[in-house]
Amino acid sequence: MNTTPSKILIADDLGAEGLDILREAADVTVQTGMDEDTLRATLPGYDALVVRSATKVTARSLELADRLSVIGRAGIGVDNIDVAAATERGIVVMNTPESGATTTGELAIALLVSMARNIPAADQALKAGRWDKNKFTGVELTGKVLGVLGMGRIGRVVADRGKGLAMEVLAHDPFVAQRDAPEGIRMVELDELLELSDFVTIHVPGGPETKGMFGRDAFAKMKPGSRLIHAARGGIVDEAALIEALESGHLAAAALDVFEQEPLPEDHKLRSMSNVVLTPHIGASSAEAKRSVSLDMARQIALCMTKGVVLNGVNVPRIAPSEAGAIGPYLNLAHDLAVLLASMHPDERLQSLRVTLQGGLTSNAPKPLTVAALAGALMPHAERPVTPVNAERIAEELGIRVHTESLTIKRDFRNLIRIEAVFDEKRHFVTGTVLGHKHGRVIEIDDYLIDAIPEAPLLVTFHKDEPGVLGKIATTLGDLGENIERMQLGNPPSEGTSALGIWNLDRPLEPQHLAKLEQLDVVDRIFQVA
Repeated sequence: MNTTPSKILIADDLGAEGLDILREAADVTVQTGMDEDTLRATLPGYDALVVRSATKVTARSLELADRLSVIGRAGIGVDNIDVAAATERGIVVMNTPESGATTTGELAIALLVSMARNIPAADQALKAGRWDKNKFTGVELTGKVLGVLGMGRIGRVVADRGKGLAMEVLAHDPFVAQRDAPEGIRMVELDELLELSDFVTIHVPGGPETKGMFGRDAFAKMKPGSRLIHAARGGIVDEAALIEALESGHLAAAALDVFEQEPLPEDHKLRSMSNVVLTPHIGASSAEAKRSVSLDMARQIALCMTKGVVLNGVNVPRIAPSEAGAIGPYLNLAHDLAVLLASMHPDERLQSLRVTLQGGLTSNAPKPLTVAALAGALMPHAERPVTPVNAERIAEELGIRVHTESLTIKRDFRNLIRIEAVFDEKRHFVTGTVLGHKHGRVIEIDDYLIDAIPEAPLLVTFHKDEPGVLGKIATTLGDLGENIERMQLGNPPSEGTSALGIWNLDRPLEPQHLAKLEQLDVVDRIFQVA
């Protein structure tokens, strides 16, 4: 068994409390301020990487990452991570979408109020010795229309605060229907939102789909004299088009926390415009948010490293933190059952996989459980690393059919997972459950009934059903210096067939030791699950 401790590289400031959590789970190295070349040279040997917004994780920086299995983004946006490159290498990318939502939403409201009342300019004038009272006439917010683009966590915070300011709130989000919107929020099409809103605030994800979303066409559709708030991700707003709209007077003002290029160049036109409020990407910069994002990311990384459970995965089926306790043990079980089944058919081609879920697992469970099982089924046969990140793509490339179904309770266990696989036209299955919300058990292997722990390393033996056989196998293991942690027996399903043994060991067997056991005359077939 590999006892080498996991290694985690912290590339941006995480906070002392978060580091303490991670140090309990792995060896932690903090090295901030790395450019692409330094990160590329540093990553070999590390199992996990944690970043915030400063470190850029490019495809090139990942080329030498020989052990990296997870990248944690302490925050919401992942535009500083090449997710496609990470996915290609089977590396999980996770973020903390809930940690900074309140703080970022409150900043958008602060920008709105500051812009409406010209607070930054008035502050600068007064500190410069001027009393320009008549120069800073603003507008009231009561009764004005606030258009919220994007009704994710941050957008909902902004919409709620907007209602509290006695504003009429419109929202647009192609993934949110009116029935799913918060009370008092009217969902409209984007063009209608732009035409009717006195203030438009942007809260959509960054990326290719939204790059340049706000350009000349969008600004032309906005209500004359309206104002823009942008605290999402740089690149969503075409800054040249924004400057044109501001200079022409079509937009009265704008307030921005994020930019196409950060830091914002010193000679950038936006810096000199009196009707623009600028902040240096401080959306998540509150004491509460920094602590929350640090703790959340540390807990997620630690859970992933110790239990294999991925929360808030960006490139894997998402599991929310609130579901971790219920789904987590079944993820491990689905993976272990599939590895066990595939390891028993090492020379046969996997053609299809069916995952059947029975009982009271949450409605969000089928997808992550199926992917976990698929990754486990592919692992013993794959010529490249297989993780939940790339398992579906590899299965598609190999032409493996995958199916999932859920059933009501029909048996004695509250929740069951049954994994059926077809190897070279022959169907085989394993069934398992979780006891006490944490202990995985395999209870069926084909026609054998058993109660065993399916966690590797273990041996599966099909052996003679006669006195002294178990002792002979155990004695041989002892003579080879191998320790048996647990052994469970499955009786023959019919007369004249082999008995089944599941032997949990404390380390994988060396090939020569496995060969010794294969030579025993009482052993019909033997398989190792390492």
